[in-house]
This record gives sequence, structure tokens and C-alpha cells, in this order.
Amino acid sequence: MTAAGFDSSRRWQATTFFALAVLLVVRVTFTGISPLNLYADEAQYWRWGETLEWGYYSKPPMIAWVIHAVTTVLGNAEWAVRLPAAFLHTAGAVFIYFLARDMYGHRVGMFSSLGYALMPAVILSSVVISTDGVLMPFWCAALWALWRLRNENGGWISAVGLGAAVGFGFLSKYAMLYFAIGTLLVLLLDQQSRRALISFKGLAALSIAAAIFAPHLLWNAANDFKTVSHTVDNANLGGDLINPENALTFLVDQLGVFGPISFLALFFGIFVMRSEDDGIMGRDRWLLCFILPVLIIILGQAVLSRANANWAATAYPAASVLVAAWLARAKPNRNLWYIIAAVSFLAFLLAPDVSLLTRMLIGSVVAVSILGFGHFMRHSPSGLLWTSLALHGVLMVTFMTIALLPASTTTALGFDNALKRTRGWDAAAEQVFARADEFNATSVLVDEREAWHGLDYYARDRTTPMISWRRYAGPKSFSEAQPLEGDLAERVLVASLHSGMRPKLRSDFRSFEHVGAVTIPLGTRSNGCPIVREFQLYIGTGYARQERTQEWEAKFDGQTEFKPAPCPPVPGQ
Repeated sequence: MTAAGFDSSRRWQATTFFALAVLLVVRVTFTGISPLNLYADEAQYWRWGETLEWGYYSKPPMIAWVIHAVTTVLGNAEWAVRLPAAFLHTAGAVFIYFLARDMYGHRVGMFSSLGYALMPAVILSSVVISTDGVLMPFWCAALWALWRLRNENGGWISAVGLGAAVGFGFLSKYAMLYFAIGTLLVLLLDQQSRRALISFKGLAALSIAAAIFAPHLLWNAANDFKTVSHTVDNANLGGDLINPENALTFLVDQLGVFGPISFLALFFGIFVMRSEDDGIMGRDRWLLCFILPVLIIILGQAVLSRANANWAATAYPAASVLVAAWLARAKPNRNLWYIIAAVSFLAFLLAPDVSLLTRMLIGSVVAVSILGFGHFMRHSPSGLLWTSLALHGVLMVTFMTIALLPASTTTALGFDNALKRTRGWDAAAEQVFARADEFNATSVLVDEREAWHGLDYYARDRTTPMISWRRYAGPKSFSEAQPLEGDLAERVLVASLHSGMRPKLRSDFRSFEHVGAVTIPLGTRSNGCPIVREFQLYIGTGYARQERTQEWEAKFDGQTEFKPAPCPPVPGQ
């Protein structure tokens, strides 16, 4: 490398790490001042972290271990629970930089790393604690270690790093299985990968990964394979199969996960891609082995049953590199800019939980900005990389600003429905457990998993136990692990969110007396209807749990108690 080239490479690297450091500071600052409550999954992971195990009801243990490590030192405040997320994604972005640098050079390394760090899904996942956030640094590290091993760089260090990253990835989320599928593909298609992995180094990597993951498997075997059964339940393959309309929904959702410009560039690039590498397996196709299987499998799952938008998230570390490489070397293309501007506008129109006027305004601004920047960049595809980074940066600032705004402003902007899951749990916990003390309740019984976790975290210093009602014969979530029995069942304060569950709840008690309600305002919908979290309260005594049979379930079909009035009101009611 010439002196000028060396200096240029150092500038790209310095720019990348400086930008990542700034993003980290911004995210940590936001985490520290955010007024948003923990949502149910975050509260659940916090509760798991109170005890260290090799597994938990629905997930491998890494997220609980991470939260435990931080809260043991910094306490149990919301910011402490969420703090690891920003650092974990920053680590992932650093690994992506090194991967892209080794594959395509420092310039593509910068675009890839910042593209990953500013991906919409990562913007959100960097300020909440989630299993995706914990998995990603291990996934990114595994990609880099595997590429280095393939190219005979790093030797045994790369082999050990690959094994450790894969093992800890599996301890973070079972989605690491997609990495194993990608590895099998490169084994089949790429001679260099075969030579690297079918060796003592490959055997060492496999052995290390297996040794790290083995205790979790043993824990599962000793606990009726709880996490595995939950994963199977999540697939929901026992319901109505073949839902082709879900395919479009899934693809639109990915515009919001990866970003509209990035996903459209990936989508079109797959069909028009012309690899600059010789042979069947160049760099581009190697990355596709870790992208396409994830997207195809989750798309198939969506059509069969359902798929959450984030389930395909592991496709996008490699996709961040591939899109940056494609756009950095492509020729000017005016039509590509027009298509991306138009589809971006349509994508914002389909955004959930936001008023139509707000969606149209945002979509129009984004589309016009893309077209204007395209003209300025003379429609160079590499300009789309800068446009994407700028767009995602604006989205990040907008999201953080909205989260910090007073409720009256978010109501005017139509964002209350999007924020409702992270509001009001502190007030609800205070009021519900105050009523429990008032009625000398021996326990509080709730009828929803999210309610149990929300109240559990914000009433963590409570003296009254809280139980989650079991609708089915056995527990269906971590919240239902403890049964209602013994002294806990003597005088129960039932805090019910669901009108359709109350007749069933009533059947489990000899006496079931309504004693009021706790109503927590959460804002206003775009149609003017109030958003509330309302617990109807009952005192239940004489608990005698009914046998959960089909006959028992059918007996209450269509029955409700205190069903909320429709909003807007139905004429004549």
C-alpha cells in the first residue's frame, strides 16, 4: 500500500470509530434520560437476571446474565437495565467494519459499519434491551472470524474466536442456527471455506462452540426443554396454514427493519448483481449465504403462519456489507433513485400506530429529500449510501425527540399509540398494590403476561405476592410459573385487563366481588379515542380451580364483563 493509500485508509477508519463513539455517547445519554417505562419483555429479562441460570422459560441465558452483571453494580433503574444495549451494538458495528475492510477495503468498511449502526432496527434496539441486541455482536464477530479463517488470517486465534462467538451466540438466541445454515452453504459452495473448516482449526472451533452451549442443553433436558417448546409455540404452526398475504406484510416490514434504501438496494441487487470475483463463490455470494437463507426461511414462516418483523434481523449484518459494496462500485442510475424514492414514500404510508397525516408528511419529506440528494450526487449509487445514513440519522434523532416530548405534544403528533406499551406501568403498579393493601389481599392475580411483567418490575419492592392466572392446564409463560395455592389463595385481589377472561376467572372462585377499577391514561389515538390501561378489580375468595377442558372453555364463549364501549361510539348505543 502507498503512503497516500495508507493515510486514506487511516482516515476511513478514524472516521468510522469517531462516528461510532459519537453514536454511543448519544445512545447512552438518551438511555439515561428516557422517560419511557420498561416494556413487558424488558421487565421479564430483568426478572430472569435476578437469578443466574443456564436457561429460562423462553430464551437462552445470555440476556439475563448481561442484565445481572450491570444491575448488580449500577442498581435496578430502567437506564441500568437498558445500558448494555448501546455497547453491544457498538461492538457489533466494530466487527462489521473489520469484516467489510478485509473483504472490500476501508471505505466500504465505513459505510457497512455505520449502515449497521444506523439501521432502523438497531436504532431502536440500542436503547432497549432485547435478545437481538445481545445476539448481534456475537453474530458479527462470528462472520469476521469465519472470513479470516477462510482466508488463512489469524490462524488459531480466528478458530478460537469463531467457536467462542458461535457458542455465545447460541446462548443469546436460537436464531444463531441461521449462522450454522449459512456455514453449511459455504462449505458446500466454497472450496476455501471447506479447506478452512474441514481441518483441525475447524474442529477446534466446533468443539469450543459445543462446549459453551452444552450446559444450556443439559439445563433444557433437566427442565422439560422449556425454551425449545416455547420456540415451537412461537412458530404457531398449529393454526391456519398458508397465508400468502403475510408475504407482502413481511417484505414491507423489512423496509422498516433494514431501512427503505438499504432493503430496496438489497432486493434489486440480488437480481441484477454481477460479481467482480472469479468462480462460483466470490465475496458477494459468500455474504449471500448468510442473508438469503434467513430471509427465505422467515418469509416461508410468515406465509405458513406469522413472523415478527425482527425475526429476519440476522440477515442484515452481512447485508450491510453487501449493500455497501454493491452501491460503492455501481454506475450512475437515475431510475434506481426514482424507484427508491417512490417506494420509500409508500413504505411510510404503511407505518403502523401513526396518524395518516403524519405518515404522509414524513413520507413526502423523505421522498423529496432522496430525489434532491440524488440530483446533487448526479444519481451515483454510492450517493445512496450517504442518503441512507443521513435518513437513518434523522430517524434516530426524531425517535429520541418524540420519546422525550411531553404527552400533549405526542398526542398532537399522533404518536401515543406507538408509545403506549412503554407508558403507565409505574402508576399502575402503585395503584394496584395500594388497593391490595387496602383490601388486605393475600395476593394479586392478573390475567395477562404483559401485565404481570410490567407490574412486577415497578412493584419490585412489594410485600404482596403477584400471580399470573393460568387459563390453560399448565403454565404457558414464565409469568405463570407460580400457581395460585395455599395461603396465597385466601383473599385474592384480581386485577383483570380482559373483559373476555373475567367470566372464566369468576368460575375459579366461590365469591367474586367487583370492587372498582384502576384506570391509567396512556394518550389519545389519531381518531380522538382515549388510550387507557384499565384493570377491573375483584376480591375473590374460596378459590377452587376448575378443570381446564374443552367443555369448560366453550361454556364461556362470547361472555364478557365490563366490556369497554366502542370508540368511536356505535350509533344507537
